[in-house]
Amino acid sequence: MSSHSPESWPTVQLRHELPDGAAHVDWLLGTDPRGEQPLITFRLPRRIDELRAGETMEAERIADHRPAYLTYEGAVSGGRGTVRRLRRGRIRRFDPHQPLWRLTVIWDGDGEADLTQRLRLELRGGHGEIIAESP
Repeated sequence: MSSHSPESWPTVQLRHELPDGAAHVDWLLGTDPRGEQPLITFRLPRRIDELRAGETMEAERIADHRPAYLTYEGAVSGGRGTVRRLRRGRIRRFDPHQPLWRLTVIWDGDGEADLTQRLRLELRGGHGEIIAESP
């Protein structure tokens, strides 16, 4: 997925493996079409693209990440483990200044059909709940 519509922003899911063997998914959301600004980041217990309509998942808002993480894979500085990209995509219908986010995510199919996912993210402080909606 290489087109950069002014109405969409980049997103990526990274598997973050920690030195102790534990792992989680970091979901990074661009706030500008070119992905040049800091990335809004959530820690998730599992991949978001595997949520089916009606399923929910808790999300923990963590510190914004550098734009380099849209393409970076490898060791994380400070001995904090490694990251590997699981999936990348583009987000439409996104306003990061609202407490309720409605997002349409188009995940790159990497040689197969792209996956379009409609999500609702309800934020409460540093935590949120992601709800998958029907496409």
